[in-house]
Amino acid sequence: MIRTFLVDDERGARERLRHLLSLFGDVEIVGEAENGEEALQRIPKLRPDLVFLDIQMPGGTGLEVARALEPPRPRIIFCTALDSHAISAFELHAIDYLLKPVNRTRLRDAVEVVRQSVADMAARHQIEMAQQVQSRMFPRTPPRVKGLDYSGICEAAQEVSGDYYDFIPIAAGKLAITIADISGKGVSAGLLMASLQGRLQTYSPVYGMAVGQLAGHLNRLMHASTQESRFITMFYAVYDETDRSLTYVNAGHNPPLLARSGAFERLEVGGTVLGPLPEAAYQQDTIQLLPSDTLILFTDGITEATNSTGEEFGEARLRSSILGGMKLPAQELRDWILKDADAFAGKFLNDDRTIVVAKVL
Repeated sequence: MIRTFLVDDERGARERLRHLLSLFGDVEIVGEAENGEEALQRIPKLRPDLVFLDIQMPGGTGLEVARALEPPRPRIIFCTALDSHAISAFELHAIDYLLKPVNRTRLRDAVEVVRQSVADMAARHQIEMAQQVQSRMFPRTPPRVKGLDYSGICEAAQEVSGDYYDFIPIAAGKLAITIADISGKGVSAGLLMASLQGRLQTYSPVYGMAVGQLAGHLNRLMHASTQESRFITMFYAVYDETDRSLTYVNAGHNPPLLARSGAFERLEVGGTVLGPLPEAAYQQDTIQLLPSDTLILFTDGITEATNSTGEEFGEARLRSSILGGMKLPAQELRDWILKDADAFAGKFLNDDRTIVVAKVL
């Protein structure tokens, strides 16, 4: 509903305007005033979306009322018999300037502008709320793990990201490290990301080191609750601090890179993406990590970032960037890679990008 307030010193004018507005099903008259002073008292208390203001009134003109209203100010449509104040009205950012007697068509057009403005504001508010909620989903104070230095970051291309990473303690000395990329962008991808996070945090401790079975369970859940066209790529691993082992499954995600002794291994064992095929099976693998080994998890927003000529950053440049910052702590290496990607492709993001770095001390 568009909450509306009428200000006019002529009772008949207010009644006519009230009647015309009653023809719109989404306009609600929340109050009226017959002079400028009364309007300035009531409008801040009622906080309407829209105010119809006469110009010539006792207790302050409509222009004076508009100037005096404190932000956030309601949308204003001037409704007057005078045609000489239109420029001043629009300088005050009025939505419209209607001459009495009010024409129904002009009124309809003015209300439609307000309707769209209210809808846009509501949509922006919902997106802002989604951003705030999502920002709290990413790890804020990751648990300390003996012998492991790790850090992650996600940068959204739009207001809400479809990328996801997390650090989940599943048992004493065992930490789950995961990264995922939800197909699509924006709010819908963000909702699917939230669903994945909730399920991972619920089932990760249950499945423990059986990461392949966990991927299969998540796949069936995602298939049952998402559209056929939607899917998720995910890499999920459990690090055991007691023997420095990493047990992992790769569900169609960009293979993370394990850098050791100047060379790279790609962690590819697993299966297909999550969602489309309910009976898909997932293999898992366990590797032994050594001191100074560095694991880099990333989404395709890193490797597929393009420069002005359409050339991609690519895995070769990513490997070169990793080698150039290998001596840095995890968080600094993470930022080093992002800086190199920015230098290549610029800071405008055409896709979400996420990177996680884990270094064995």
